[in-house]
Amino acid sequence: MKEAYLQRNDRKVMKAIRFFTYNHLQEKFLSKEHKKRGLRLQNSNKGYNRRYVNILFFAQFISTFASTFGTFTVSWLVYDLTGSKMAMGGLWLITIFGQILVQLFAGPFIDRWKRTTMMKCSEGLRFLIYFATFIMWISGHISVGLLYAVSFLGSFSVYDSAANALVPKLVSAENLVKINAKISGYVQLVRFLSLPIAGFITAQIGRTSGLAFIVLLFIASLVLLYFIEEEKSKVKGKQTWIKQFTLGIRIYSRYKILVLLGLFVSSTSFGVFATQAMYIPYVSERLGGSSFEYSLFAAAFPFGYIIGTYMIGRLKEPKNKIYLVMVAALFIGGCTYIGLGITRNLLIALLIEVLAGICMPFWNVYSTTLYQRLIPETVLGQVLSVRFLLTKAVTPLGIVYGTFSATTFSLPFLFISVGFIICFVSGIGFLYLYSYSNDLTKMKMTL
Repeated sequence: MKEAYLQRNDRKVMKAIRFFTYNHLQEKFLSKEHKKRGLRLQNSNKGYNRRYVNILFFAQFISTFASTFGTFTVSWLVYDLTGSKMAMGGLWLITIFGQILVQLFAGPFIDRWKRTTMMKCSEGLRFLIYFATFIMWISGHISVGLLYAVSFLGSFSVYDSAANALVPKLVSAENLVKINAKISGYVQLVRFLSLPIAGFITAQIGRTSGLAFIVLLFIASLVLLYFIEEEKSKVKGKQTWIKQFTLGIRIYSRYKILVLLGLFVSSTSFGVFATQAMYIPYVSERLGGSSFEYSLFAAAFPFGYIIGTYMIGRLKEPKNKIYLVMVAALFIGGCTYIGLGITRNLLIALLIEVLAGICMPFWNVYSTTLYQRLIPETVLGQVLSVRFLLTKAVTPLGIVYGTFSATTFSLPFLFISVGFIICFVSGIGFLYLYSYSNDLTKMKMTL
């Protein structure tokens, strides 16, 4: 009897040992697999890899701060040296040309290489450019031509496209809206903070300190990217640049909704860059402000954007009406341009910009989320590059239109006409999408 009891106990002990050994090995295997794959989700309760997402937040935070600070500094230096609206339009034009060029040639490689590698290359290049500018400034060799070169070379960045393509590797599909809203909110918070700081440093501390600070920010952003582990690209075999680029275009043209989204964002981009190049003259001449007032005006939109992203994070996703919400946001944005063209009061202009900022996340966040959900990971970078090209393709026309309208007619005419263009396109789009919204939400991307 006692022997039988001991045998039963032995069997229970061996069973427990096998059970715990199996669990230990399974846990060890999963731990190794998680470490190897780096970015794959293991905690279904959170829905995303908290460590890498937080690092990405801070890297984008610092990168956007440095980029916005740099753009502000270069733009103000050019306007300070020339006082010319034509020079400001030319500065924005050459910047957009550089962005189109780099997306055209480097964009298709986002899927071939690691997204973090592309981001590191972008940050490293911008660090070198602003470091050289700092050296030229302290040596007294600054000129308008040099500032144009800085703006052109500084636009050679695929950081944003690569970061957007990286997010789906860090985050589960059901958490994309939440994380995209959080990232967009962080980016706009940085712009909100960096512009007043840039204006203060430019007006009070000096341009030398500002340029040195920009260099340090790009170094910090670059270092942070080395702490994100990313699995190798799933693209099998090496494809030529032309094959990758044409694949992105073919995917884009195959699906009507992508073409429609491209049309809407192109018309909006036309208006944004037509007016943005004239923001400094608008604040200086129309509103009677200085560099500080300009920094407040430029920060009003990001401040509203932060409010908008907070609202998106709190509101339930409008799955069946998501396209209508997106286009309605563009329509309201068009109305804000009309308001800016009418007013001469700085406070009213600031409130209008805040309203425009609140509306824009309902386009940007939902649009980015739709791309990330619909498009396979192996071609996401290419398709996002095509989207970026569609966005930027009309911006040279917008800058030329803005410069021509402001110099030939007036700044109010520019803002009002841009508002009517955006309202017309988005209004027609809203009516069209209203009749097809149910079919569009059922779409799935297949290759």
